[in-house]
Amino acid sequence: MRYLTELQASGLDHLVGEVEPLVKELHFAILKLEDANLDENHPEDSAQKEAVYMRDTVIVAMDDVRDVADRLEKLVADDLWPLPKYSEMLFIK
Repeated sequence: MRYLTELQASGLDHLVGEVEPLVKELHFAILKLEDANLDENHPEDSAQKEAVYMRDTVIVAMDDVRDVADRLEKLVADDLWPLPKYSEMLFIK
């Protein structure tokens, strides 16, 4: 959000247009994942139904969050990205 705010203040509308939709998409994906993880949404009947729910709902929501985060990671400045990037994890300096 800080990066988006800085872009908006700088007047670089083409970069704002690239980052802002991804921020909104990430927010939506996180809300979807949070909803999928609510206890009331998990089946209580059997372990098999729970496993199917995890596979078909939770893991799909996790993948959606990761997909958007991966795209944002490439755009956000390193000093504003709080998590280690894949390149940093794979090739520790």
